[in-house]
Amino acid sequence: MPSFRTLAAVLGAVALAGCNAVVTKTPLLTRADEAGAPSAKPGLWRFAGDTDCQVDEAKPLADWPECGGGVVLKDGKAGYYERKTGKPVWTLQPVILAAGAPRIAQVQVVVGGDVTVESNPFAYAGARATQSDAQGRITAFAFWPVQCGPPPKGADADPITTAPLPGLVLKPGEPACTTASVAALRNAAKLSEAWAPKPMTARWLRDGP
Repeated sequence: MPSFRTLAAVLGAVALAGCNAVVTKTPLLTRADEAGAPSAKPGLWRFAGDTDCQVDEAKPLADWPECGGGVVLKDGKAGYYERKTGKPVWTLQPVILAAGAPRIAQVQVVVGGDVTVESNPFAYAGARATQSDAQGRITAFAFWPVQCGPPPKGADADPITTAPLPGLVLKPGEPACTTASVAALRNAAKLSEAWAPKPMTARWLRDGP
């Protein structure tokens, strides 16, 4: 099973990572798809998916461990510290949070592991706002990876579904699928909420890092 690490450094800890994920070579969503929906409140967010990660949230983001899922959301981009070289490097990554029920987040990812997937594909997560501020901006939400179909069961099962959803195309030899259809992506995002491997949440912490 390969691992996906998002350049936004958060949705990968989320399990976009993993197998049975919908990925596309080019983005399916644009800024226009965000129209009419509440935006995420700008500032420092914590994307939680690793329950074993110990983080002192009062510390500056630069001092957080990589597992902390800390990201600054502002102007349609996620800012985070890339720690590949051991020295934190500030990095910006565009993020789309499309309108709809559920919302769909789109980020570009870097793929690692022993299975080749499209170079730097775009991956997707369904999202549902759980809290907002007085101005209607989202301050907390739950999210889940958009999957290709019902995940296989059993430790020895193949990593990819045996029943891909309509409009999704399995990628031979890879634990991922793709699509050119926004409608198929939206349908998969809706159904995938029930297949989420574990609860994953994000919440606004403060204005700056």
